[in-house]
Amino acid sequence: MGDTGTWSEGPRTGPEGHAALLTLAERAARTDAPHAPFDVLRLVCRWCEADEFEAAYGELFCFGCCLPMGVPDGVQEGFPGQFPWTLHPSTAPAGSTHCPDGHRVFEVAIARLLTEDHRTRTLTVVLRCPDDGRLHLHVDNARTDIAYARTGDHDTGEGTTALAPSARFGPEGAGEDQRCEPARADAGS
Repeated sequence: MGDTGTWSEGPRTGPEGHAALLTLAERAARTDAPHAPFDVLRLVCRWCEADEFEAAYGELFCFGCCLPMGVPDGVQEGFPGQFPWTLHPSTAPAGSTHCPDGHRVFEVAIARLLTEDHRTRTLTVVLRCPDDGRLHLHVDNARTDIAYARTGDHDTGEGTTALAPSARFGPEGAGEDQRCEPARADAGS
């Protein structure tokens, strides 16, 4: 069974639809902490530059190249963020998502409330059906825990390091790739 959830009417055209998508993501993210630092962006795949995604089993998959974007863990290189996280399992949607008209491909906006050291505190994911303009709050301000991933080359001594995924930032998801390399524990010493 898929996630149909609550959908609201939205503009059918590109610029107005994109603005509605970003606005809903920002409003949802800032509900619990209106003064916390945050970022909001429209998702674009860094590998193939597609801007449409399928939402299935708690993950977003690029419609162009089928690669996952990293919603549950923040580790995939296509998802924005400086540090990986673990999305609380109870907040990850189960099954496949489709709009009331049965469409399964969406434009996506994400919003992250950030901690003072710029780690993801909460994650919001909003979907917009490009066919009918409907909007859906897919992940609503889900809490995250800081996670660390094992790496071979960048071991910090404890076998963990914070990975730094890349993302395409900007009002339309366009812009330069933002890339940070994992920090070594012995850096600067």
